[in-house]
Amino acid sequence: MPNILVLGDCASAGTNVLTPEITGEKGALIEYSLAHRNTYWKAINKWYLKKRKDHREKITDFSSIPFRAFEYLEEQELMNSYWKHISEPIVNMSKNGATAYGYYKRLKKYEKKYNRRPDIIFISDYAINHNWQRVNHKGHKYFFEKGYDQRKPEFIVNPRLTATSEVQRIAHEKSKLYYNKGVVEKRAKRIMSWFINYLTKNNYRFYKIRFYEGFDEFDNNADVLDCLDLQKNYRSSEKGVGERVDLKIETAPLIAQRIVEKFPWLTLKQITNNTSRH
Repeated sequence: MPNILVLGDCASAGTNVLTPEITGEKGALIEYSLAHRNTYWKAINKWYLKKRKDHREKITDFSSIPFRAFEYLEEQELMNSYWKHISEPIVNMSKNGATAYGYYKRLKKYEKKYNRRPDIIFISDYAINHNWQRVNHKGHKYFFEKGYDQRKPEFIVNPRLTATSEVQRIAHEKSKLYYNKGVVEKRAKRIMSWFINYLTKNNYRFYKIRFYEGFDEFDNNADVLDCLDLQKNYRSSEKGVGERVDLKIETAPLIAQRIVEKFPWLTLKQITNNTSRH
């Protein structure tokens, strides 16, 4: 059985698919993610405490609950992405807001953890406006995938990160600078080309899946598995609004089915969902 690594963004990370379970909103339209700017943090905390009631250690620091809850949420979303409909075991290192340089960092993390290269990599594209930053500060190197939102331009410390607030501010200012200079897409294209070339030159066996538009390595390429039409099933046509979570859940088995049709050495689990939507 080959060891399979999946690298993608929110399309492959199962982002938002647990919204109905957590908030009770079956047809919710979620921008970015359920955890974005703590909008649903009370609901996420309540859900986490209920789910882990019989499995977690005694809580002595209640201020840590939101961080544990968000980590648990991301773990559970990954387990409930469209990959759950495929029988072969995979290591899904997809991440909401991911970038190609982040893919490289997570590939290296995988190889360090398992002390081997993956036999197969499935790599998807991502929204081309995803931003990334490298920060060298006081002899230490940091990597961020911070986006800049002109509608909410203020700097907010992310307490889940190990980087200090000073370092996070530097990353925020870099994200703002790249946005204002209009070079985010140019940087995204450049780093994606670099990463694909890196995989090719180092003889990795990898396959590409397309959910978005904008990368030459994914657009108009016969070797790429095109799922853009399926992503549009649940992605709002209004720019920046977000995902219809019920439609994303409905679309997941269709994505899995298309993957197995393209790569028949993978097998599909028994699907009970309604797959008549196209």
